[in-house]
Amino acid sequence: MTVFFNTELTQQQFLTQFWQKKPLLIRQAWPQMDELLSAEELAGLACEADIESRLIQEQGELGPWQVNDGPFTEADFAKLPASHWTLLVQDVDKHIPELSEVMAKFDFIPDWRRDDLMVSFAPEGGSVGPHTDGYDVFLLQAHGARRWAISQTPVVEAEFIDGLELKILKQFDADDVWDLQPGDMLYLPPHFAHHGVALNDCMTFSIGFRAPTQLELLDAFMHSLAEHEVGQQRYRDPELKVCDDDKYIDRSALRRFKQSLIKCIEDSDDVLLEAVGRLLTETKPSLELLADELIADSENVSFAEYFSQGEQLHRNPYIRIAWSENEESVQLFAAGETYQADKAVRSIMLILTGTEPIQARHWTQIQSAAAANLLEELVAIGCWYWQSH
Repeated sequence: MTVFFNTELTQQQFLTQFWQKKPLLIRQAWPQMDELLSAEELAGLACEADIESRLIQEQGELGPWQVNDGPFTEADFAKLPASHWTLLVQDVDKHIPELSEVMAKFDFIPDWRRDDLMVSFAPEGGSVGPHTDGYDVFLLQAHGARRWAISQTPVVEAEFIDGLELKILKQFDADDVWDLQPGDMLYLPPHFAHHGVALNDCMTFSIGFRAPTQLELLDAFMHSLAEHEVGQQRYRDPELKVCDDDKYIDRSALRRFKQSLIKCIEDSDDVLLEAVGRLLTETKPSLELLADELIADSENVSFAEYFSQGEQLHRNPYIRIAWSENEESVQLFAAGETYQADKAVRSIMLILTGTEPIQARHWTQIQSAAAANLLEELVAIGCWYWQSH
């Protein structure tokens, strides 16, 4: 079994004992951590129009806990105070491919569950206030030191300070306080309150995970039901009793409505799977323009010729991809769309959904028309692209 970072746990033991259950502090999870990103590089990303970034000041010109969205300019950074501010940049693993190695450390958790690498930089005193997250997060200290105060029990009904854009807890009582140095990492399950304060110029890598809400899932499911014209069965009440009040919706009627919905879900596995696959692979709105930049005209492209010339297909880092199967076919999900293919393509799904470039040696394994057509569709939406075209 693979060891879980610098602990005596295996990856499965971590999942069984800690995942979504309790926090875990790991000293030197990434020993001798190299400087993967500088503060200047992070600030440069925050100046890009297509990259999502935020600047949080504990005492801004407009009031406490002021939040400003990027892009920013050098002048914006120049007028910042010496302390008590934080710069946050989302999806840095996609903008800087070398940082995808950080996310790869967590490949024992499904890719469709992993969201992004958010990087924060803060001078002394920098913080985003005591808060909770609705998702799992690993907080890896990259540079400098940060003091984390955490609670050891989840916050069931959080109360936030009124009038702020940030959701900062009205009351926060810490159970533990730890200073994290470069290479140290803290795991927090959803809803565990935490408050990180920079002790000096510091950078923290936040590895976040996707956790769709029930409402998001129901919305996706409804769209798939409508597309497939499923879920058309009407309400039935063959055991109806004489009512005392003809305006009253009683509990037995409510149970029948509930059972009707449950039966619709139970009878619609393929539709639900499609809804889940689409939902989990939707491109973030903030990344759509960057994803589209890698779409190229693939008409009249001879894949065999390109591969014979040494060309390679590269994965678009901004497009999500996942796959599943039923008894009849394989379903591949990419950028919120579904692609059906013959079961014969199952043997090459690691190639089509992987991150390594597709080369001529892979093309020889893509021999069926179904597999080639599927790859062509993925190239057409920009999921894979020719480096030089």
